[in-house]
Amino acid sequence: MEQEILYAKKWDKSAKYFYETKRYDWMAEKLTEYKTILEIGCGTGYSTLALVEAGHTVISVDKNSFCISKAKELVESEGIESQVQFIEGDIAESAFRNYLKENYSYDMVICWNVGTYWTKEMLEFYLPYMIEYGLTVQKIEENPESSYAELIVWETCRLAAESNVPIQIVDRGTEPIYFETDPYYKNLGVEFGYIKVYYDNLEADSISNTGCMLSTNGVVDDSERVRIVLISVIFE
Repeated sequence: MEQEILYAKKWDKSAKYFYETKRYDWMAEKLTEYKTILEIGCGTGYSTLALVEAGHTVISVDKNSFCISKAKELVESEGIESQVQFIEGDIAESAFRNYLKENYSYDMVICWNVGTYWTKEMLEFYLPYMIEYGLTVQKIEENPESSYAELIVWETCRLAAESNVPIQIVDRGTEPIYFETDPYYKNLGVEFGYIKVYYDNLEADSISNTGCMLSTNGVVDDSERVRIVLISVIFE
């Protein structure tokens, strides 16, 4: 519980920075034709706020109850709570994915900037899921964060495909990604039966040492600001 609270506080600072620098606006501007958005990983609500401001109704999911609480406080303070439904749950679990499919209607699924904290217990819990997805124990142990992110993106794509709706993934990287240089996403789209893929990249930065610490290839960067590339990939 202590780790959940600490992560919620740190991510709140990072997410607020993305909101104030209009990074979430850049992500949301690609979704204008879709009314209701299923948001996998709402964090503390700043991405949700940007989506509502862009004209969407939002179904926001997060497994961290403290993130959900902060997100609810934020949207209530902005007077937009009628435009958002918050659901606590873990997209890695099939029962929860089925619950979403059976009980909610949405036009688009998004997964922006996957992240979480790590404990020994969490690694033990997610290890079977990540192995089932196709990762090796060695890769998982070397970089649990990226392994977890791959799992969540994969499960989100599976949910979107089974719901017969498009999906937008936004990730953080160090270099732009295009169709010709894409080592991962276009194969992911093919796996789930999507026939169109659209890429966009934005040179940006993120706070690190005062928010959620960023890492590259498992190496943590404790700089105040870290240069990143935001990568948007849409499957239709």
